[in-house]
Amino acid sequence: MRRLLVPVLVAFSTGGCTLLNPGPDPALVKATEVESRVGAVEKRADGMLELQRQIDNLEKQGRDLRGQLEQSNHEREALKSQVRDLYADLDKRTRDLEARMAAPAAAVAAPPSGDRDAYAAALDKLKGRDYAGAEKAFVEMIAHYPDSSLADNAKYWLGETYYVEKHYPEALAAFQRVLHEHPDSRKVPDALLKAGYSCYEQKKYKESRDYLNRVLKQYPDSNAATEARERLKHMTGEGR
Repeated sequence: MRRLLVPVLVAFSTGGCTLLNPGPDPALVKATEVESRVGAVEKRADGMLELQRQIDNLEKQGRDLRGQLEQSNHEREALKSQVRDLYADLDKRTRDLEARMAAPAAAVAAPPSGDRDAYAAALDKLKGRDYAGAEKAFVEMIAHYPDSSLADNAKYWLGETYYVEKHYPEALAAFQRVLHEHPDSRKVPDALLKAGYSCYEQKKYKESRDYLNRVLKQYPDSNAATEARERLKHMTGEGR
């Protein structure tokens, strides 16, 4: 009996071990594979996000560099403009000094040739861009011939000379003399226009508009009115 029970017990024991230790669960294996793939995808996604962040940083740096370059170009152009103005001012001062050195030491005498010749000589200097010489000649002509029929023209062109030299306060004063001392002069529309321009250059925008609107109101059919209308349109576009 004992001999018969031993093989049976051994067989039962072996079979029991087989039942208690089954093979890998397919569902578990599948879940593990899916989890592994998801992890790999997430890892690649993290890498792509990091790459995108780097690209965004590079683009921002590029924009910053472009902004710095534009600022640098603007500053360079401003510096070039300042240098040009300095050279122009130095050239004017040099010409003024040369004119003073060439002039006689005695007080200025009245031009012997009369008001018309004096006026023509001053105007020739202005046309020849001898602004310092034209300024001096117009001042002398006005001083020596205050009652000349050309006095209003001389005062107007003196204002133009100052304006070209960018002496805007002096230019405005000269144009105002035309308006106050010669209200019936043919130069009044142009004097109003250039008074408006002179105020504009001094950033006196309200006064500038007042002068330009006077041109339109009082001399609507003049050439000065056409220019005044264009300048007012330009100022409106600038918000001034």
